[in-house]
Amino acid sequence: MKKSFILITIGLLFSTSIFAANRFVEKTFFSTALNQDKTYYVSYPDGYSESDTTKKYPVIVFLHGATVNAKSIVEEFNPIFSNPLAKILYPNFYKVIFVIPDGSASPYLGSFYTNSALYGNFETYIATDLFQELHQKFNTYDHREKWSIMGHSMGGYGSMKIALKNPDQFIGIASLSGPINITYCDILLPLVLEENGNSAPYTFTYQGNITKLMFSMAGAFSPNLSASNSIDFPILPDGTINQEVMTLWEKENPINYIRTWKGNPNMAIYMYCGELDEYKLLPQNRFFSDTLNAYNIKHTFTIDPSGDHVNSLLTSFPQGLNFLYNVMDTAQIRINPNSISSISKQKYHIYPNPASDRLNISSSDTKSVEKVTIFSTTGSTVKTFSAQELNSGLDISILKPGCYLLSVSFFNGQKENYNFIKTN
Repeated sequence: MKKSFILITIGLLFSTSIFAANRFVEKTFFSTALNQDKTYYVSYPDGYSESDTTKKYPVIVFLHGATVNAKSIVEEFNPIFSNPLAKILYPNFYKVIFVIPDGSASPYLGSFYTNSALYGNFETYIATDLFQELHQKFNTYDHREKWSIMGHSMGGYGSMKIALKNPDQFIGIASLSGPINITYCDILLPLVLEENGNSAPYTFTYQGNITKLMFSMAGAFSPNLSASNSIDFPILPDGTINQEVMTLWEKENPINYIRTWKGNPNMAIYMYCGELDEYKLLPQNRFFSDTLNAYNIKHTFTIDPSGDHVNSLLTSFPQGLNFLYNVMDTAQIRINPNSISSISKQKYHIYPNPASDRLNISSSDTKSVEKVTIFSTTGSTVKTFSAQELNSGLDISILKPGCYLLSVSFFNGQKENYNFIKTN
């Protein structure tokens, strides 16, 4: 949630003074939810042609963090992704329609992509207005198998909440250092008190990084235009949590939408958080992962022992990007002479891809599966799994690094094949 989004190492590797072309194109459309024109930025995949409507491309929507706006993110991304060397490091970036909408809002650090009396209806702007805009203006699919959403920090919160509330729109989610259990304040509370005098009575002013975060979240989750600072602050002057305000925050808590969604329809979920995160978000992410496990929802949760909040994007951004691309790439849409089949008929997608220890296969139908077989690139059988093993994921830890073919065999004699990469 800091202001900088610079990918430091890549910035040093690439000569941004030489490669200054614009990879992203600025677009504007009218948002009914916000009742104003809104700007977003799009990076077209290589080979994209507006006139060739027969070729479709997958979409990744990226929600930025607090303290910045879409333009400032694009100003940092443009010299990086305009450099030819980036195609070696981020090849999947150039295969998708990559969209960055603006989520900034005054008077605080950002909208948290939530419908708010103070900020405006930012959730509807993303989930409805932008979604319709992209479907109408770009050569993309009408099916959720080719749509994903990801975000960092505030955007990690927004992407998780919007996807879980609209599971029919997205096949994949990636939350990078996101506050995804917003009412867990056990660690944040003493940090806010420390920034505001350490002893009661507390006078909470807009100062200190953690306090600014809480003000910004209050603007999204507990706005009160008649109150001081136009919000109801979640901490009382005696240093305790205001439970009435927390009740309002709980309504916008992504972790609660797991109980509503319950894993149907299937979505692939990637979560990343560093142990050194300055905003102490790791416990929130652990709780979220535990809740997913309680509902038997497969997901990938990466805990980075050396990861902080911002600089860890050197690691988390490519991991989230590759995770989502591989999910969409393996979620095949079957086409007949008349139309594309309904999204509900797509049986499988595999993730993560590449994978190191375990390969998950999300499925709405395992009863018709006879077995799953992994073949090498030479056609040799490497390992065979029973249909029952799909429920816990396939153990591929003994496989040597390389490319493999995964074949799902059905009792009716049909097969579906997927490629995946095994890493160390």
